[in-house]
Amino acid sequence: MDNLTTVFDPTQSDSQSKVRGVGRYMSLLKDSFPAWNFSNTLLPSTVFINPFVNLLQPPHIAKKYGKKQIGVIYDLIPIKYPAHFPAGLRGNISFLRNRFAMRTYDHFVTDSHTAKQDIVDILHIPSNKITVIYPYVTDSTEGAKPSLPPSYYLYVGDATWNKNLVNLAKAIKLGTVPCVFVGKVFSTPEKINISNVWTAELVEFLKMAQDDSRFVFPGFISDSELTTFYKNALCNILVSRDEGFGFSYVEAAKNSTPSLLADRPIFHETAREAALFCDPENPQAIYQELQKIKEAPVRNNLVFKALERSKMFNKESFIRKWSEVAKP
Repeated sequence: MDNLTTVFDPTQSDSQSKVRGVGRYMSLLKDSFPAWNFSNTLLPSTVFINPFVNLLQPPHIAKKYGKKQIGVIYDLIPIKYPAHFPAGLRGNISFLRNRFAMRTYDHFVTDSHTAKQDIVDILHIPSNKITVIYPYVTDSTEGAKPSLPPSYYLYVGDATWNKNLVNLAKAIKLGTVPCVFVGKVFSTPEKINISNVWTAELVEFLKMAQDDSRFVFPGFISDSELTTFYKNALCNILVSRDEGFGFSYVEAAKNSTPSLLADRPIFHETAREAALFCDPENPQAIYQELQKIKEAPVRNNLVFKALERSKMFNKESFIRKWSEVAKP
C-alpha cells in the first residue's frame, strides 16, 4: 500500500546537508507536517516531495515515485551567474540530467516570487506549475549573552560571491563599529579551497578582515545564542547582490532588529518598506546607511515596521499553502 505523503530526506544520510538551507527547510516541513513520512529511501507514494533539487549536482530523483511529484527549487543563483559559479564538466552534465529529471515533476515550490520568475525565465517551467510558499522562522529562546562588543552590526549567512562580503568589508572599514559574522564557513577557514572560483570572494574578504578588530568571528553558535546576537545588534546587514529569499531579514525582524538590505527586487519583496536599502556595489553608500540606522528615530521606526512585516512569514500560512500543493 502506498504511503500518502513521503518527503525525501537527505539529511538522514548526509550530515552536511543538515546545516545547509535544505536542513533548515526540512525542519520546517517536519515541524509543520509530523504525519508525513520523511525518509532517505525512495518510497512509492501518493504524493512524493523532493525538497533538495540542486541543478548542478546529480539528481536524487530521476523517475516517478509519486502519483503526484513535487520539487522544491530555492533559487537559481549559480545558474544566473555562471562566471562566478562555474559549473565545470560534472556540473554541466548534472544540469542536463536534472533538466531531464524535472520532467517527472508535476509541480514545483519556491521561496519567493523573484525566484519563481527566474525559474520561469531560465528553466521555462510554466508559471502555473510553480507555487511560492514563504518559509517562516521557528521560535527560539534567548540564550546567555556571549562575550560581544557593546555595539555591533550582525551578518548571518554564507560567503559566496552573491553575498557581496568584499564591499561590506570596505564599508565596515570606513567606520569604527565592529561587525559580527555568523556562519559555518567563518568558523572553518582552514577548510577553504583557495583555488576554487566559488570561494574567491571569501578569500579576499578574509584577507581584508585579518588582524582587524572590527571583524568578529564567534564560530559555531546555538540557535538560542543566535537569538541573543540578533536582539543586541544595532542592525542586521544583508547587502547581497542576489538572493532567493533573505532568511536573516525575517529572523532579525522577528527579534525586533532592523536590517540594512541591498536595493534589489528580492529584498523589496521580502521587506517592502520595513528596512533601509542601499546600493550594494557602493561601500560608501552602505556605510552611510549604517550610520543612519544608528539614529534613534530611524531605528525605532524600522524596528516597529520590521516586527509587523515578520508576521507575514508564519507557520499557519506555510501549512495552508503546502497542504493545498500536496493534495493528491
